[in-house]
Amino acid sequence: DLLGPVHKIYASDPRFRIILMAKNVGKRKAQIAAIRSSSGDLVLNVDSDTILAVDVVTKLVSKMQDPDVGAAMGQLVASNRN
Repeated sequence: DLLGPVHKIYASDPRFRIILMAKNVGKRKAQIAAIRSSSGDLVLNVDSDTILAVDVVTKLVSKMQDPDVGAAMGQLVASNRN
């Protein structure tokens, strides 16, 4: 019931690829499946409730230009920590 409306919106959008797992395998295994099926040079992984700073993607991509860097992450600040 929850997936139907999301699938309807994004299934025909070429920027998105929906991977349907046979059962709930958990977040970690779902992320691994998504990364393994990606075709881009870089993968950006964020939670659904993440709010990105305007320049964060540019900053992360610039770090990845160094062939000795295999991963980069931004500073995480919880908005609900109080």
